[in-house]
Amino acid sequence: MNFILNESRITYISKINKVQDYIEKHLEEDLSVGQLAKIACFSSFHFQRIYRQMTGESLYGYIKRLRLEKASFLLLSNKKKSIQDIALSLGFSNQASFAKAFKGKYGMSASEFRYLKESRSTEMINDMDRKDISMNGKVYDTKIRYTKPIELSVKSIESTKVIYIRHTGSYKGDSNLFEELFSKLYSYVNSRNYVKNDSRWFAVYHDFGDLTIEEQLRLSVCMSIYEDVKTDGEFGSMILEGGKYAVGRFLLRSDEYQLAWNYMLSKWLPESGYVPDDRMFFEYYPPQEYMEEKEEKVVEIFIPIAPL
Repeated sequence: MNFILNESRITYISKINKVQDYIEKHLEEDLSVGQLAKIACFSSFHFQRIYRQMTGESLYGYIKRLRLEKASFLLLSNKKKSIQDIALSLGFSNQASFAKAFKGKYGMSASEFRYLKESRSTEMINDMDRKDISMNGKVYDTKIRYTKPIELSVKSIESTKVIYIRHTGSYKGDSNLFEELFSKLYSYVNSRNYVKNDSRWFAVYHDFGDLTIEEQLRLSVCMSIYEDVKTDGEFGSMILEGGKYAVGRFLLRSDEYQLAWNYMLSKWLPESGYVPDDRMFFEYYPPQEYMEEKEEKVVEIFIPIAPL
């Protein structure tokens, strides 16, 4: 009986993942319960209750949170885009509804939130007291530590189809979790002969770091595939979209990944003249030639950027 229940839960997870993948790519659209229920192959009557039971969050609460967190990221990273343009591009009907929702979540206006970024030096926010300002219950980190890449470039890449397994919850600094997820994915793809000599491995981050509380963070570990393959259960497939990316190549110990992301997002991006677009951020793990015994690994961080 437990086996049946577990298999049923895995099927539900797969359906919820498909819905979340769709929402993530269509935040600017009017997302209806009926439309999303159809993607999940549930009745509209039951879908919202199932979604809450599976995720601990209401469907509309999830959509609203994603829109606001993405808006927060754009406010901090894309000074060229007006607050009104950000609001409308993320599905808010007008700036007034966005302003109300934003202040309800962050306790300040969007312009005040953006000022935090503009008042920051290259390495830390000015010494003004910000202990009363919090994001998702966490005090804004006034000091930013980072590690520099060994190489940095801007290049265009082709789209890549991947198989993934997804984790929801805290993952920062948890090397055991990453190892477990990659091992589970490898067992799955290897048992189906999907692994090729040139298969590539990635970690995709669906949320916005400190702008999302740890319990709601989503991580997908992935392997590239070159043809349509069948996935089932907790394993799904999606596209890592091609286009222009800033690529930072780092040599990292297991506890340095956040420092590398800090460099790309808080140091390089604001000073580069580039702005991010709507594609997902990810890490790519190139072949580690002659490095199996070393503590440090080569990791490439991909930041999607809009054409200038």
